Amino acid sequence: MFTRDIEYTDLGGDYFLERTGKTRATRRLVSQLNRLGYQVNLQPVETT
Repeated sequence: MFTRDIEYTDLGGDYFLERTGKTRATRRLVSQLNRLGYQVNLQPVETT
């Protein structure tokens, strides 16, 4: 913003997920939960 003299643009809530990919984001979030003391078992959601 300051170096290029442009206005701030909010990238949205899903920006990080879209940029890093679903698999990497999942690993990161599971790792964070493990560090907080939780054991995580993931199961895919069945869609109808």
